[in-house]
Amino acid sequence: MRQYFGLVIVVFYMYGLLIWSAAKVKAQIAFDVVCPNVNIVQDFDMQKYSGVWFEIESYPDMINEFDICVSLSYSVQTDGVLQVVSSWFNTSSKAHESIQGSARFVNPGLGAKLLVTYPTSFVTESMSTDGNFWIIETDYKNYAIVFLCLPIGPNISFQFLSYLSRERFPFTMGLNFVHQRIETLGLDRTLLKPIDQTNCPSKAEK
Repeated sequence: MRQYFGLVIVVFYMYGLLIWSAAKVKAQIAFDVVCPNVNIVQDFDMQKYSGVWFEIESYPDMINEFDICVSLSYSVQTDGVLQVVSSWFNTSSKAHESIQGSARFVNPGLGAKLLVTYPTSFVTESMSTDGNFWIIETDYKNYAIVFLCLPIGPNISFQFLSYLSRERFPFTMGLNFVHQRIETLGLDRTLLKPIDQTNCPSKAEK
């Protein structure tokens, strides 16, 4: 299966805005296939999903090549919106960076299809009726698999895939289990790249 890394800039910009909001700025890869049929987590429990998740692997992210120690912290607000704080360490600026946003159901009937927005993302609910952050599998306690697919033309789609863990360093058994689940779901895990979670500086360090 061939992957396209360069497409019409206007198309990339429009869909890039949606994916930008998914988890800070995430990469998307263009495939010469239609979007696969995937099951979305139903009866999604925001309270159980709340807390800290560490990004273990994701599709290549050229925009954020200097970012390590990526984590996402979720908390349910009184209005039912899921607040998300994305944090990371920038090895170029040698600084901790973060951004706060919100996630909400695009339609409760669609399960865990969320629309994640940040103050600087320029993404509004009217721009997406399908969300930009699909949780396709999670046990809430150990792992979550996040996926997004956006059709951009006949037999071409932008796809995003990420593996989140409650542990910064999941056991090999857990990692292998998630890889097997991704393959069972019919998704391409060969393009996943590990997110560096080692030697993460504390915020007190300069």
